[in-house]
Amino acid sequence: MECQDITRKLQINKDQSIGEVIIIVEGEDEEFRLLKHIFTNILDYNYVSIRRGKKSQDVFISKSNMNSKVIVVNTANSSIKSIFEGENYYDNIYNLLSPRLGRSLKNIPIYILWDRDNKSNEQKVVKKALESFASAMDNEYEMNGLLLLSYPCVEVYELSNFQKQLWRGSFYQSNDAKKAKAEFFHRIKKNIRDIDENSLILAAENMHRTMKLFGITSYDPSNFKRENCIIFREEEDNYKYSKRFRALSLISIMLIDLGIIYRKDSDNVNN
Repeated sequence: MECQDITRKLQINKDQSIGEVIIIVEGEDEEFRLLKHIFTNILDYNYVSIRRGKKSQDVFISKSNMNSKVIVVNTANSSIKSIFEGENYYDNIYNLLSPRLGRSLKNIPIYILWDRDNKSNEQKVVKKALESFASAMDNEYEMNGLLLLSYPCVEVYELSNFQKQLWRGSFYQSNDAKKAKAEFFHRIKKNIRDIDENSLILAAENMHRTMKLFGITSYDPSNFKRENCIIFREEEDNYKYSKRFRALSLISIMLIDLGIIYRKDSDNVNN
């Protein structure tokens, strides 16, 4: 993946073939609704969700892109410790996924989407996890996986699809962001199903504007450790002094890394 200049205009490649991708989430409902809408209604990819405590799977079969499959699975509980505590995070991830998928995880991109809610996850645990899971495909000699946080929660990503100035905003904790999303969506008469190609671009632009505030002007989404740690440090400092997180979700990094969102002037588009 080439280096991304955050000042460049972006666009969607709906024909991008991504192979098989695994996404690990913490929640039971919100992330599943969001990801299913993006990957089925907008992109028309094959989709499977595997939820804790449920024997049946939610399966969607694509009519146009049989070479792309997204598997979404959640963890034992919403605490980041459910996969990131102990000495060997990689065993935790493998033990979570392998029995439920029935196959090796080698050479499969893995994205881990989590909320940075100060009420549920310890700073030191999150920091170590960010340092360990820096690439969806290649973490040196360790298991593949890229941890992408939403500050403070996934509802910020949903807001970023519609609120042009969200990058200027901030929230104390997840409940504030959830309330703001509910009020804003009610006011503009929108919901998750209204997210489309154009709104995905706006979400990525909101993300880039906040990253620029943190001094990040370019990055490689396939090796995101440095930028992830900078963002985390800036957000933690901001919370320390103002008791608020800047409104930022890094979910768009996943779409950029997969080539679904790309620079408008780039010739590096894989179909």
